[in-house]
Amino acid sequence: MKIQLPDFVERYFKKRDGLKKYQDSITSFLADSELSVEETDKLAELQKEFGLSAEDVKGIHKTSIASVFTNIGSDKRITDDEKDKLEKLFSHFNLTKTDIAFNQDSFNKYYTLALVDKGVLPTIDNAQAEVNIVFKEGEVLHWAVAGSLMKRKKVTTRVNYGGLTASVKIMKGVRYRVGSIGLQSVSKEIMDREDSGAFYITNQRVGYLGYRKQFSFPFKKIGSLELRSDGLHIFKDGKEAPYILELRDYEVPLAMISFILNKAEEN
Repeated sequence: MKIQLPDFVERYFKKRDGLKKYQDSITSFLADSELSVEETDKLAELQKEFGLSAEDVKGIHKTSIASVFTNIGSDKRITDDEKDKLEKLFSHFNLTKTDIAFNQDSFNKYYTLALVDKGVLPTIDNAQAEVNIVFKEGEVLHWAVAGSLMKRKKVTTRVNYGGLTASVKIMKGVRYRVGSIGLQSVSKEIMDREDSGAFYITNQRVGYLGYRKQFSFPFKKIGSLELRSDGLHIFKDGKEAPYILELRDYEVPLAMISFILNKAEEN
């Protein structure tokens, strides 16, 4: 005898199957990070067939766009084409960046690196708000990132050192101690945060602007750049000690400076 399930149970299983088919379909459709008209129509048909409301599929839309964002940034580059596709998906599903695990810093970084790869350096329009410096004629800001100016510092610590000692009892309650106890100094070099501020790159120079310290000089004055475990070392011609910067990100500024220096050599 065939058992008739209650209507609400049948609706539950029907919706569950519909959500799975909808999820599988949209995952397949977004393999190229975009939806065609035919794919959009197919998703609409699935919603109608299984009685899925806009609220039912909203979570799927969020996770799907989040997956697209992760995929296009997997190579640490986001091209204009990929950027346009992502924006179209946000618009199509009526979602915002806050609806998914969208990292604006990662997006800016990957998009900028893709531009540099093409030989294009972005220009920051509100430059004065980013870095409060006096810009020279024709000077534009390409990048600014939070950073700290570091300095090598020698610190000395004192440790107790005990040699051989002995205690000799002379009489009740009185003992005589023989031997030696000395002090030893140990010195080591550490990296000390000298100042906090921002490292910036313009079309004419590199510079740092902090609360107490600042420097800037044209690209032709850069002797060498070295990224070490303790930060970015910038050697300026005529200066023995390097400027040592601890930055939130190194890839973009290094890519920009490398591009500018290589272009200068070509010219």
